[in-house]
Amino acid sequence: MKDGNSEAMTMVFIAFTLTLVLWLTVFSHDDGPPGIRVLVASSLADVADDLADEWSSTSGLRVELVTGGSNHLAAQVRDGAPVDAFLTADADLFLTADTDLLGEPAIVHELAVNHLMVARPAVGPDREPADLHDPSLVLVACATGVPCGDAAAERFGDLPVDSYESSARAVVTRLTLDEADLGIVYATDVAAHEGLAAAWPQEPACPCVTYAAASLSPSGDPFVAFLGSDRARQILAAHGFDAEPPR
Repeated sequence: MKDGNSEAMTMVFIAFTLTLVLWLTVFSHDDGPPGIRVLVASSLADVADDLADEWSSTSGLRVELVTGGSNHLAAQVRDGAPVDAFLTADADLFLTADTDLLGEPAIVHELAVNHLMVARPAVGPDREPADLHDPSLVLVACATGVPCGDAAAERFGDLPVDSYESSARAVVTRLTLDEADLGIVYATDVAAHEGLAAAWPQEPACPCVTYAAASLSPSGDPFVAFLGSDRARQILAAHGFDAEPPR
C-alpha cells in the first residue's frame, strides 16, 4: 500500500509537469516577424536566396524557401501543402492554365530562361562533343519528366546515360563529387559552381527552360509582384539567367 505522502507528492509532480508543458506551449512561440512559405525549383535555389533577402529587407517579412524538383514540388501543392508562392522551372504549370493542378494563381510572372550546358568536373580533362556518345565515360543527366530532363532529351536525343537524376542540382552534386565524367546541367550551374567547367566551348542554344512564379495565397501576392520588378530582373541577370531565349 502506498504511503499517503508519496501519493500526494506524485500528484504535485504531475500537476507541476502539466503546468510547465502548458506554459511552454503558450509562451515559447516564435517572436520573429511573420513570413511566407515559397516552393522553389532546385535550379533557382541560389538566386532565390538573394531575391528573398532583397524582398525581406523592404517588407520586413521572412521568406521560408523550400527547394526541390519542380514536379515534386507541384505534387506537394496538389496534396494541399501550405504554400504562398511557387517558383517553378516548368512555366507550363501556370502559363497553360492548368487550373486542375494548382488552382488559379492570383499573380503569374515569367521569371527568366535558362539553357543547357554539358559540364565536367573542373579538375577533369577537356572533352569534345563526341564524348557524349562514349560509353566508357560516366554521363549523368536529369530524368525525363522534369524540365531539365525533357529539354536534354529534346536537344541531345538518345544518349548512353549512366544515371538519371531527379534535378539539375543532383547532377551538379554528382559532378562536383567527381562521380561522373560528364553531366547535362544548366548554364547557370556552371557559372555558379567552381567545381564545374564547360566540357567544351558551347554557344547558348535552345530548347530552353522557362521559369515562372505564381502566388498561391493572398500572402504571396506582394512577393510574386516583386519578382516582376526591375530589381528582381537585375538579381536574376547577376546569376546568369536570361530574360529571353538565346537567338
